[in-house]
Amino acid sequence: MQSSKPHIAARVRDAREWKEISQVAMAKRLDIARQTYLDLESGKTEPRVTTLMKIAEITGRPLTWFIDEEKIPHSVEQHDQSQHLVELFSKVPEPLRSKLIAHHIGLVSCYIEHLYSVK
Repeated sequence: MQSSKPHIAARVRDAREWKEISQVAMAKRLDIARQTYLDLESGKTEPRVTTLMKIAEITGRPLTWFIDEEKIPHSVEQHDQSQHLVELFSKVPEPLRSKLIAHHIGLVSCYIEHLYSVK
């Protein structure tokens, strides 16, 4: 996993816009100055981990989504991996499976949205 200021800044902006939150409202929710927030979105400064965690919580995006720059591979191998994942999930006891699915649904939604926005 790699990280860079421009990438993180773009993801912070994308997540905020996806949730239709203004920059001013986001700064208030994070309890930081508006200019400090603008600096995060412009890439002038990199957010602290705690701030990034709050942004992830507010926007419903997984923390790794803000940091990970890797593209999703499009191949038959990906389909095989998906099938394997389904098989693994079917072996997890139901209460835990529901929690795992709920926890990761934001990540899957982000990836799907990204795939459609790239085309």
